[in-house]
Amino acid sequence: MAGEEKIFFKSETLPTFTERGFQPILERFCSVLDRHDLQPIDTLEGRSLKPLSEGVEKPFLKGFFKSYKMEKCEKITLCNCIMMDRILASAVIAIPQDNYELPMPVLEWSETENTISVLVDLIPMVDLVMREDYREKYLDPLEKYWLKYKDLPGIEPNRFAWARQMFSPYYLSGHIPKESKQNRKECLELIQNYLELWSNLWQKAEPVKDEGTRAYVKERRAHIRKIFRENDEGAKSMRQMVGKEIVDLILLCYF
Repeated sequence: MAGEEKIFFKSETLPTFTERGFQPILERFCSVLDRHDLQPIDTLEGRSLKPLSEGVEKPFLKGFFKSYKMEKCEKITLCNCIMMDRILASAVIAIPQDNYELPMPVLEWSETENTISVLVDLIPMVDLVMREDYREKYLDPLEKYWLKYKDLPGIEPNRFAWARQMFSPYYLSGHIPKESKQNRKECLELIQNYLELWSNLWQKAEPVKDEGTRAYVKERRAHIRKIFRENDEGAKSMRQMVGKEIVDLILLCYF
């Protein structure tokens, strides 16, 4: 869609891959995102996003990666794709504008025939030791969900130190067995609850007035984006399947 037309996510118009037995994660993402006024981004850093936004059809990768403008955010990206015809990958990642100290939502879902892998967090934009007020305002509302889902079978610490150093006290990650209907249900709830909470925080967010705080948030966010772009494990494996050009565009959309 083009121009100023308001965009609503209609999951029936996007490839969900539920007919292959995968869980309806895209519908869960859409149930939150369709509340927002999102406009498509055609280019980022001077590069066209059409190879992704119009859909990818490669032997080892099929699906879409769509980036949008959003008030208070530089961009928000939604993806839903299938890799090697057997792994569903879906994600929502948003980069708030530099004059907002909103946490950065990183919500990733990967699903095979037997397992659902998740990584969910609202990455803080400040040093929490120095800013307990930030934790109380933006992160502590996650505690009720963290307590509910932390004991899901397969939930475990992320194995990468470069990632853990950025996460909030309420991040969750792991590989959850799918044989239990309750496990599948709670995985969907977990990722939707984190996104809904971030959406509520977004609605209340006000621009940062202090110049020093704005400068710190901008610098921290730039470092986080650099770390993800250089270390993302999924990107490393995908380069071998679909090539550097497509993967570099994906990282550009995400971070």
